[in-house]
Amino acid sequence: MKSKIINMADRLKDKQAPGLEAMFRSDPLPDLGFSKKVMARVRRQVWIRRLTMPAALIIGGSIAIKPASDIVIAMTQVFDTLPPKLTDAAVDFSGLSVSSLPHSATILVSGVIALVALGLVRALED
Repeated sequence: MKSKIINMADRLKDKQAPGLEAMFRSDPLPDLGFSKKVMARVRRQVWIRRLTMPAALIIGGSIAIKPASDIVIAMTQVFDTLPPKLTDAAVDFSGLSVSSLPHSATILVSGVIALVALGLVRALED
């Protein structure tokens, strides 16, 4: 006794189903080393990806070390010129001048570098 589910499935077959079933029943085609070539290529690409990211990080870091150190030096100069207690209501800002602050181009470049770094971190996460 056949179940009704199998009978319904047999009835719902279209014209192409017997041909597909015959194709899947046939013997598999000979591989002739194709899968080994594909797997070798996949492994090679994985290793290339594993090596290029650290290499790019080292090269980019070596290029960015000088501007990053300049930004750190500029920020320490800004913090040195600020009074120690900014939260006090009676802080005297008379000792500060516009010339003691970093140039606007330095601030702009550091902001762009920070945005690029955030974008790179997001790209690396993906």
